Amino acid sequence: MSAPLVPHEMLTPELGLVVALVTGILFGFFLERAGFGSPRKLTAIFYLRDFAVLRVMFTAVVVAMTGLLILGGIGQIDLEMLAIPDTYLWPQALGGLVIGIGFAVGGY
Repeated sequence: MSAPLVPHEMLTPELGLVVALVTGILFGFFLERAGFGSPRKLTAIFYLRDFAVLRVMFTAVVVAMTGLLILGGIGQIDLEMLAIPDTYLWPQALGGLVIGIGFAVGGY
């Protein structure tokens, strides 16, 4: 996560791990406080009733992309150093199917 910041000496590798951990904990805490960890809230997306979770996640992605674009534009982050993993569609489709079956069996 913090790999592009380390070569610019903005973070040490150890501090980068701490920043990543704290950021993840805070993000998860606020998502849970907003009720986005509720299976009923997630199921409402599938029934096309409530898109709050999708809006929040989409906003988070757009903010992250905008931040990276701005920091890359002013030379604070080398975007070439970002690791972009390969996409494997079949495992993702299988995972979605398993989650869908789990929701159906769970009665949501």
